[in-house]
Amino acid sequence: ATVGSTSGVETEGNNSRSEADTLTSGTAIKGQLSSSSDKDYYKITTSSAGTIAINFDAPTNSSYTDYFKVKLLDSSGTVIAAQETGKDTTFSAGVGSAGDYYVYIDSGRSSSGYSVYHDSGQYAVTATATVGSTSGVETEGNNSRSEADTLTSGTAIKGQLSSSSDK
Repeated sequence: ATVGSTSGVETEGNNSRSEADTLTSGTAIKGQLSSSSDKDYYKITTSSAGTIAINFDAPTNSSYTDYFKVKLLDSSGTVIAAQETGKDTTFSAGVGSAGDYYVYIDSGRSSSGYSVYHDSGQYAVTATATVGSTSGVETEGNNSRSEADTLTSGTAIKGQLSSSSDK
């Protein structure tokens, strides 16, 4: 066995938010879904409102099969943004306050939800927190009129429907 730092490498069990491995902003960590029931959680802490960008480097390169679900969660487990993918992907989301946020990685599911698409290859994930304005970026929850993000006339805003129930 090699003795040394585990920085940059997933440690099991990181199967829940309370056992999440810590991410350093802008630094990749390598992980693996050892089985179709394995789930990996990583925690990133922000010092104020801003954006969190996720870069997922998949071990697969499929446009047809979504082997991985990659989600950004807030501290209560609410999905802020998500992607299902079989290849490399990037996405970002606004976060409205300082705190702990989580990157969650799981095996993909078929559209019916019954078939599991699993790949045990090593992936890499990088989360980068940038503090500052959330102008131009959707912040969750903006699922009702009373929680709506503010639009600036003539200025684009980026958003994502992270699931079929997101509004």
